Amino acid sequence: MPSPIAWPLVGHLPFLLKKSTQDNMDQAFEGLRDELGDIFRLRLPGLGNMVVIFKPEDIKTLYSNEGKFPIVPTFQIFEKIKKTMMTDRYTSCGLVSNNEEWYNVRHLVQQDMMRPKSALYFLSDIEAIASELVEKIVKIKDDDGILEPSEVLREFAAESIGSVFLGTRLGALHGEGDGTRLIELQKQTMSLYMKLFLLPPRLLQYHPACKTFVAYVEESFDICKKYVDKAVQRMGPDDDSVIARLVRKCGAASSVPLVMGADALMVGIDSTGSQATFLLYHLAANPDKQELLYQEICDIVGPQGHLTESALSKMKYLKACQTESQRILPATFGSGRCTTQAMVLGGYEIPVGTSVFRNGTSSIDANNFQKPE
Repeated sequence: MPSPIAWPLVGHLPFLLKKSTQDNMDQAFEGLRDELGDIFRLRLPGLGNMVVIFKPEDIKTLYSNEGKFPIVPTFQIFEKIKKTMMTDRYTSCGLVSNNEEWYNVRHLVQQDMMRPKSALYFLSDIEAIASELVEKIVKIKDDDGILEPSEVLREFAAESIGSVFLGTRLGALHGEGDGTRLIELQKQTMSLYMKLFLLPPRLLQYHPACKTFVAYVEESFDICKKYVDKAVQRMGPDDDSVIARLVRKCGAASSVPLVMGADALMVGIDSTGSQATFLLYHLAANPDKQELLYQEICDIVGPQGHLTESALSKMKYLKACQTESQRILPATFGSGRCTTQAMVLGGYEIPVGTSVFRNGTSSIDANNFQKPE
C-alpha cells in the first residue's frame, strides 16, 4: 500500500504533529491523496498502521463491517483517561467507549437523545436564546456591519445545550457565569486533545499536556454536575427534559445522565458552534439562497411570529441549507474505526486491528458530486 516517506522509529508522527497538519488535517490528507492515490498508509509509533480512505465504496465497506461494538480509535484517549485518571468522577465512560458499555449506554439513552421532541420540548427557550444572539450581534458588529461570528455562536451553543440537557441558562451570551468558563475549558481541552490522541495510550500519563488536560476535563465535569444535581432536585412528574427522561430511564443513582450531560457540553459547544458558523458563512456567500431561506421563514413563521413545532416541520429549505452546509464544511475533519474483522479496501487486504480513517473531503469530491462546492 502506498505510504509517504517516514522517519526512523517515529514513522509519520512528525508530519501529523505539524501545526499546518493539525489545523487542517483533512486538507493535509487530501494533499497526500494527490501524491499517493485514494488509499494510503501512515505509521505511528505504538499504534501501528493507520489507513486513510476516500472512496465511498470503501467507506461503506468499513462501516458495514464495524460489528456490534464499533471501535473508534479517537475514543481510546478519553476512555483511558476516564478509566485510569478520573475514576472518582467517571464511573461510566458513557458513549465515549469501545466495548459493551457503549452498547448498553446507547441502548439506554438513544431514544431520548435522538428523538426530535427532546429539542422541541425546549423550542421556546431556544427561540429566546436565538433572540438574545441576534440582539448581541447587532450590538457588537463593527461600523461596517461586519462580525466574525464564531465566538458568539459558541456562546449560543453553550446556552442552547445547557438549556436542553441541563434545563438551565449558563450565562455565556452575557459573558458571565459558568457558560463563559465552559467555553474556555472546551477550547483548551480540544487543543490539548489534538496533541494527545496520536500517542499510544500507555504513554499518555507521561506527556506533560495530559495532566493539564485532565484538570480541564475535571473542572468542566464539576460544573456540569452542579447543574445536573439542581435539575434532578427540581424534577417534577411532567418534566420532559433530556436529563429528566434519562434519570427516569436509568435511575436516580445512575451516573449515566451526568456523564451524558458533561460530554454533551464538552463536545457539543465546539461542534454546534462551528456548524452554525459554517451555515451563516455559506448563506452570506450565497445571497440568493439566503433570500430564499428568508422568504420561507417569513411565509411560515412571519416577521413577528414565533417558531413552533408545526412551523419547523414545514421549513424544508432550512433543513436543505443545513444539510448542504454540513456536506460542504463538516464540523469534524473525518471519522474512523478500528477493524474488528479482515476486509478488502481499495484492493488491499486490511487485517483485524487496523485503524482506518475516513477523510472528510469525500463530501466535496468531484468524483462524488457534479458540483461539489
